[in-house]
Amino acid sequence: MSQLFDELKRRNVIRVAVAYLVAAWLVLQVADLVLENIGAPDWVMQAFMLLFALGFPLVLIFSWAYELTPEGLKREKEVDRSKSVTHETGRKLDQITIGMLVAVVAFVVIERNFFHDVDHGAGDAVPSTANAAPQKSVAVLAFEDLSAEGNQAYFADGLSEELLNVLAQIPDLQVAGRTSSFAFKGKDTDLREIGEILNVAHILEGSVRKSGNRIRVTAQLINAQNGFHLFSESYDRDLDDIFAVQDDIASQISAALRSEIIGTEAVQEATPTEIETYELYLEARQKIHSRNGDALAEASRLLDRALAIDPDYAPAMVQKALAVYLLSDSIGSYGDIPVDEALAVAEPLLERARSIDPYLAEVHAVQGLILPWNSDPAAAIEKLRHALDLNPNLDDANLWLSTLLSNTGQDEDARALLEKIVEHDPLYPPGFNNLVAHYVALGDYDRATVLVDRVARIEPASAEVAQARGYIAMTQGRIAEAIRQYRRAYEVDSSSSVLRIFYSIAAMNIGDFDTVRTVGIPGMRAFAMYADGDLEAARALLESIPVQQNNTVHFEPLAYFYVETGEYDRVRHLVETHYGSVDALVGKFHQKGDSRTGYMGAVAFAYRELGRNAEYEAVIRAMQAALDAQGSQVTQWQPHLFSKLEYAALVGDDEAAIRLIEEFIAKNGVNVTIFAGRLMAPFREDSRFMKFEQLIIERANAERAKLGMDPYRPVPVTN
Repeated sequence: MSQLFDELKRRNVIRVAVAYLVAAWLVLQVADLVLENIGAPDWVMQAFMLLFALGFPLVLIFSWAYELTPEGLKREKEVDRSKSVTHETGRKLDQITIGMLVAVVAFVVIERNFFHDVDHGAGDAVPSTANAAPQKSVAVLAFEDLSAEGNQAYFADGLSEELLNVLAQIPDLQVAGRTSSFAFKGKDTDLREIGEILNVAHILEGSVRKSGNRIRVTAQLINAQNGFHLFSESYDRDLDDIFAVQDDIASQISAALRSEIIGTEAVQEATPTEIETYELYLEARQKIHSRNGDALAEASRLLDRALAIDPDYAPAMVQKALAVYLLSDSIGSYGDIPVDEALAVAEPLLERARSIDPYLAEVHAVQGLILPWNSDPAAAIEKLRHALDLNPNLDDANLWLSTLLSNTGQDEDARALLEKIVEHDPLYPPGFNNLVAHYVALGDYDRATVLVDRVARIEPASAEVAQARGYIAMTQGRIAEAIRQYRRAYEVDSSSSVLRIFYSIAAMNIGDFDTVRTVGIPGMRAFAMYADGDLEAARALLESIPVQQNNTVHFEPLAYFYVETGEYDRVRHLVETHYGSVDALVGKFHQKGDSRTGYMGAVAFAYRELGRNAEYEAVIRAMQAALDAQGSQVTQWQPHLFSKLEYAALVGDDEAAIRLIEEFIAKNGVNVTIFAGRLMAPFREDSRFMKFEQLIIERANAERAKLGMDPYRPVPVTN
């Protein structure tokens, strides 16, 4: 063995091994820094590591078999040992190794002093987990179900959430949001890492063991920075006393933190009810949180049972109203109940709940959510603000308010709310997805990517992460990658109407109408049918869905369809039948702060073609006012741009249209149907626009090729 070791030293194999490892480490460190800052995918660094790992044994074999001589490389057995220069080669290798070690030290010093705190430009809006957590902060993890049957997970989750909500009422106490806290359920994650990710100083964890009519709740409050237990208590009670258990635990926690955090602030008591009602309510609420169509339907049935036992339990009424609304066919919901029918159920429930408990924040929040369907965003905003006055930590209310603010042109206020949500609950899906959209619209892709990566650290396979990555890719013109990400998200959750809309937009942008016919909402599916030349199928689908007076969701695609088929009088008939008149239509949706313009182009065009100039002028004025109100509504730049393009076509402003298309192309825009349809007919006679269209189609075909698709076949054009 000693002879082998001596021979390894003589042939400089050991020196070569040391030099190789030092060089490999140095190259990998530099590569990691460079690749991270240019946003290279993870597989590039992994490929470097694999290359060096595979090269190591090859280098050792080579250094054993060959020797570097003054005449060049020779096989070791061909070298006369009396003339060997391995000792000189060894000294050179030592010098090279020492030089590389000096470079290593220099690199470490430079990296730690100049690059260590770089965070891709994430800015202050996405809090760094490296910052010290505020002492007045706590996360309530999902309690573990230790029941013998293992069938009380919903009860354990519900109790955890009730405790979270109670603690969230305490002023100056920062409580991590439900979604982020519950993301660690079933995972063996170190509590210190959880504290770092959620940016909290304390963690409450526990368990629930239910047997018959008895329950044991164990709760432990832990310092997230050092793992020390501030208190650990068990509570054995009859289920009839579950509300007392909940209040008792919350009081104990507040007592444990009182000296340094919350003073003597009282803890709000839970709303009492029958224990069976409460259990059904908790189970239903967990299903509502999933935002899944089947789970929402089951939640609605559970709440029916709860209210049959206790018809006056206001929290269950609110959740029933929310479940029914989320099962509607409104944008952002997860079902197919006509929204008017859903509102007819939800509104009386909310009014009754408010009469029973006017201080229940959730009542006002859900009322604010559904009020926009009555075309009164100002009243909805007031309702949501009142809900947040009662409970500032209602993430849903903050989200719904941010959406309304954005729809009424108040993007900075909307973004500030979303940043508050993400700081409080970074894994709350709609909050982080909407904030990603805001950052993307500002062109701040670094901050958007950091935000998504932060969520992916905990939920890498979630539909929301894939949806966010798809949105970023789509806005950068990387449509093939967007479709791949949306497909992943759709395979996880096909019930989200927002996901289906984005997936359909990406597919339509490159003319993939087969996908749109599968995943799209009705209006989009009808457009795809029309684009494929299946006129009667599109008509049958659109005319089968009732037009609703409280919104234009189904009116808009039907009006555009009638414009494309030249049935302008049918557009007039729709307006007069469902809204009374053009003045009533634009007044209903645009006199109370709503600045959306989606349906206006079709209505203006139809009335112009009918020779009804007064109505045409009324719509054009309303359209201009709405576009002005949108201003720099950054989160909706593509719809805003297309609406401005329609307006330019209607009023004959070709130069404005040219500027809009140039802006679209500069932002890597891809949309093969941008000049399709009767409204865009004037542009098809201008060679300048045709050059733009050709460029866009070339971009689309490049993306289609990445997906293995044939080149785009243009849609039928009507004139």
